[in-house]
Amino acid sequence: MLEQYSAISLLGCKISGLPEVLNCPKMESFILYNEDPSLKIPDCLFEGTKTLQLMDMTRVQLPTLPSSLQFLEKLQTLCLYYCVLGDIALIGELKMLKVLSVMGSNIVRLPREIGKLTRLQLLDLTDNPTLEIIPPNVLSCLTQLEDLYMENSFLQWGVEGLDSPRNNASLAELKYLPYLSTLYLHITDPMILPKDFFSKKLERFNILIGEGWEWSRKRETSTILKLKISASIQSEEGIQLLLKRTEDLHLDGLEGVKSVSYELDGQGFPSLKHLHIQNSLEIRYIVDSTMLSPIVAFPFLVSLSLDNLNKLEKICNGQPVAESFSKLRILKVKSCPMLKNLFSLHMQRGLLQLEEISIIDCKIMEVIVAEESGSEADEDEAIKLTQLRTLTLEYLPQFTSVSSKSNEIASDTRLRTPMTLFNKKIEFPYLEDLKLSSIEVEKIWQDQPGELSCWFLRLTSLIVQGCRNLKYLFTTSMVESLAQLKRLELCDCVSMEEIIIKNGLGEEENVRGVMLPKLQFLKLEGLPNLTRFCTGHLIQCCFLQELWIENCPTLKTFISNSLSTDAVANNQFEETNSTLFDEKVSPFLLLFLLVLQSPTPVQHLLLNT
Repeated sequence: MLEQYSAISLLGCKISGLPEVLNCPKMESFILYNEDPSLKIPDCLFEGTKTLQLMDMTRVQLPTLPSSLQFLEKLQTLCLYYCVLGDIALIGELKMLKVLSVMGSNIVRLPREIGKLTRLQLLDLTDNPTLEIIPPNVLSCLTQLEDLYMENSFLQWGVEGLDSPRNNASLAELKYLPYLSTLYLHITDPMILPKDFFSKKLERFNILIGEGWEWSRKRETSTILKLKISASIQSEEGIQLLLKRTEDLHLDGLEGVKSVSYELDGQGFPSLKHLHIQNSLEIRYIVDSTMLSPIVAFPFLVSLSLDNLNKLEKICNGQPVAESFSKLRILKVKSCPMLKNLFSLHMQRGLLQLEEISIIDCKIMEVIVAEESGSEADEDEAIKLTQLRTLTLEYLPQFTSVSSKSNEIASDTRLRTPMTLFNKKIEFPYLEDLKLSSIEVEKIWQDQPGELSCWFLRLTSLIVQGCRNLKYLFTTSMVESLAQLKRLELCDCVSMEEIIIKNGLGEEENVRGVMLPKLQFLKLEGLPNLTRFCTGHLIQCCFLQELWIENCPTLKTFISNSLSTDAVANNQFEETNSTLFDEKVSPFLLLFLLVLQSPTPVQHLLLNT
């Protein structure tokens, strides 16, 4: 019956065993995805499959390859994924082989016989960190090789002229592969790079040079370069060639460079889509537009990540050429202690496509966008970040506002007028996720936000942590615009007294009908001065599913119906009338309610349905 089959595919089958011989003279494809570690491959299994062209076996125990493999004279593709392999020298007899993969099979040695595969076009050694030996002059014999994958694999490259005799392959052998167009490898010691190693024929590459790099499974481009090298090596012609062609560039410990765009690529990195720079003691600017003959910089850059750049003063010094940063969607800045702002108003064209901004641990960061002295920008014209979805601000002790004029901060500080985090200079009409942690602002929004409240209609998640100067979070006018809010977390805000306050603090009338109709998760933690969530029937949370209250010792009521603000401040509670919840919360809340570690227990925990 099997004699008529041209293909056999056993995907995830738990079979007790295979026949001693597969008598399938017409079979061209054999695929086995094994899930039984006890399954044995008979030594003569493939004697009757001499027309086989493709073999794909996954998770098979092969301490010794079946001897019948040598009869597969027409085999062109052999994939042994995550198998247990011993000696694989027999593969060298498969003279017609074009594709060989031993991904994840933890081989220790690539046998010398592999050099006989002169028709081989693709060699995949990915995920073989145990591979320690590739004999000299094996790789150089694979003269038809086009694709070489050594991700998370061999690192023990020999050096021509230094090792005598040499035990391992050298990088120089790859120069003898005239058709090589795809190369994935890690070179831990940049000093062993041969001169003119990288060829213009490389079309796809993922190359790591220097210690400490990790492979990333997430790939959005076909050309990735990660460099941790000295100033002398980064000027090599081969490195410069890769810099001009890479789309995803990571730079660690860059030396001798103060302006990235100008000094590393005089053309402004026209092809680069992702740039990550970390651990530099010398970089002052990413782009310096004050240099002679400024050019368009990073016209297609999608993401920019800057981490631990101790001397970075500005992302762009001076007014950039139009179209610079015009495609930028993601901007992440972390541990840049000399950076006061992200952009000036000169760069607003480069902000318009931003979808995510993250600023973490920048000691003197004051604003996101600063209007510098002498700017000709229209003071009344707002910057509309219509694409921004995520904003994260963490550990920024000097941060005052998302935008301000250069002299506005000083004047406000002198007059002690509390500045609000958000103002009318920058609009966020589609913001969905907002996280604020350890910033010193006294107000997030204006008490009477007006049209500003319309800019947060899409907000679904708000997390506020360690903001010690905040006494309240919203006014009733502001909360009315948060109809899409699903997650609200308030933690370690030591001055927080109330979450929602009425617009007029002296008013005694109850304000009804204010809702958070989609709120599902609410967390209140580490709020020692919090006395209540709001005053009056201000909040309806019909879909609330999880409520965390932890370390809130003065919280005695969730919604206060009649007490004035002064009464709350004086702890004048009537125990018989003080309830934590009323009928405005979801009956499903009981399934998830957690009230934890409160030194002073709440007086009543009621849910009326």
